[in-house]
Amino acid sequence: AGLMIDPTGMTLLDWTASTTLSVKTAWSIGRLDDEMYWRDWATGLLRATPFNAQCVPDPYQFDSWYEWAMRVAPLLEVT
Repeated sequence: AGLMIDPTGMTLLDWTASTTLSVKTAWSIGRLDDEMYWRDWATGLLRATPFNAQCVPDPYQFDSWYEWAMRVAPLLEVT
């Protein structure tokens, strides 16, 4: 099992970069460079294996990347 990357105290760009490096399949999503597009990056993550088989919350249902990340971080632990 991989480590859960807790977004507490992290910036969006730091959290997504850490997630991309830690989650085996996230490399295909690429790096987030513009915070405005966090939902696009998040959508790529939830479509990646093995997350596409889980009930990862839709990022478009969240106003804040942080709220979404807090919901998703425990799911990332399974990679």
